[in-house]
Amino acid sequence: MCLALVLTSCGGSSSGTSSSKTSKNTLYVGTTNAPAGFNPINETDVAGQWILRMLYPSLLDQPKSLHFQGSLAKSFTTTDNQHYTITLRNAKWSDGKAITADDVAYTLNLIGNPDVETSYGANIARLEGVDGSGKTSSSSTTISGVRVVNSKTLTLTTKAPIDPNYVKEMIGFDLVIVPKHVAEQYNPKDLANSKFTSHPTVSGSAYKFVKYNQNSYVRLKANPTYYKGKAKINNVYIKILTSNTLVTQLKSGSIDMTAGGGISTIPVADVERSLKTDKSLTVKGAPYLQTQYMYINNDKFTNKNMRLAMTYAINRQAIVKKLFRGEADVLPTTYTKATKYYNSNLKALPYNVAKAKALLKKSGYDGHTIQLIVPTGNIARQQSASLIQQDLEKAGFKVKQVSYDFPTALAKMKSGDYELGLLGLSLNSDPDQTYLYTKAGSMNFGKVNDAKLTQMFSDGLSETSTAKRKQTYDDIQKYMRDQAFTVGLYSDYPFVIQNKNLQGGNNSFWVGSLYDMQDWTKK
Repeated sequence: MCLALVLTSCGGSSSGTSSSKTSKNTLYVGTTNAPAGFNPINETDVAGQWILRMLYPSLLDQPKSLHFQGSLAKSFTTTDNQHYTITLRNAKWSDGKAITADDVAYTLNLIGNPDVETSYGANIARLEGVDGSGKTSSSSTTISGVRVVNSKTLTLTTKAPIDPNYVKEMIGFDLVIVPKHVAEQYNPKDLANSKFTSHPTVSGSAYKFVKYNQNSYVRLKANPTYYKGKAKINNVYIKILTSNTLVTQLKSGSIDMTAGGGISTIPVADVERSLKTDKSLTVKGAPYLQTQYMYINNDKFTNKNMRLAMTYAINRQAIVKKLFRGEADVLPTTYTKATKYYNSNLKALPYNVAKAKALLKKSGYDGHTIQLIVPTGNIARQQSASLIQQDLEKAGFKVKQVSYDFPTALAKMKSGDYELGLLGLSLNSDPDQTYLYTKAGSMNFGKVNDAKLTQMFSDGLSETSTAKRKQTYDDIQKYMRDQAFTVGLYSDYPFVIQNKNLQGGNNSFWVGSLYDMQDWTKK
């Protein structure tokens, strides 16, 4: 997610709601990924998080990486990097009630509530009054580092001085604000299974929720009370399609744009052959914050040599060449070239079967068949699974692929009920990854528990100098590569494809693209 961290899921059928010529008043968006839900404090899939940004406001916008501007917040300031003052603009929820500092504080306290499951604990873990997982003590449901001054002002206090960009991204941008007067009608324990998360009735962003036809489409309607002004395009249909159907509907004009961000997967061959040559479309691709991984359950593979053997065994360059025609990067760890914190001096461990065999022998591998979980829906990822299996078996591993739909695969990996698994994540511009690779991390699917790495991440968070933070995270990346806690497979360049009749749409920094959605128009 957080939008800082996002997981690539899968898509299915056509909604049947399009026509060959779309109305100027309706935007048709194509995605191959069905949203798992609409829980604003516990949505772990990219599609769900992306749609939530159309429904709920964030304090800040981020149109470019680490370049922030006010959204719901009129100002977001600090004089000492520890005490932050946030002033809100005049804004209303779609039911006419004012959006206030109480809504912001309620959202943060909800995330910090020990009884509430959330994927955003790491986002608030640096605030005073919560533990390393972002939770308050069992005797308190309010965060001492969050204080409401008046209806338009609140203050945040961190445990120690911290890089302001971290606070601005993790809290100001990543989190969406929920309407207190709606959410508090439910017991916090029951919020995840309530109508609040399955059928949102009150919105504070550009659009309002209308309907979700499971695995078919999501329908939205312009929010007339939106503080940036009512959207110029009144209706949005987000259609969940197969890759082949998405290509067909882009070419016919039935789809105005792809969702982008790795949630509208189209094989590179189709992009090159069918879409780049279509004069009615624009096609763009660039390095992004998303990466595909082979997760290793570190609870079950405690021997570093075995994890390294897996890394050396996989011919990642061949995967990039065969599946993406070079439109992807092989990465040393989980950091991509799209972040300024990427360690450009660090090389990925090379493909080396002989070394993999030697390390495997040294590890004491017992020869048991290892299960590799493969979520269905993402064609390239499914194809990569077969290549990975072949490579691992060539090095001496016994491997069996087990396919599940995305929600099931995700649930198994979250619970630790797996050995190896393929997933995609969309990361933050800020380099902190404590939520992924420390014991208390809310997204620690790899079950990593390494004291040195935990301390390194803590040091990185405590440093307020950007230059010094860069060196710390350079060191973190080298340590992560050498320990092989997980295998970074590739970071493909997600294509942003849209009809030339659309004015607006996704930009090169995809995660921040919706900041001006209310101004998009169609010719």
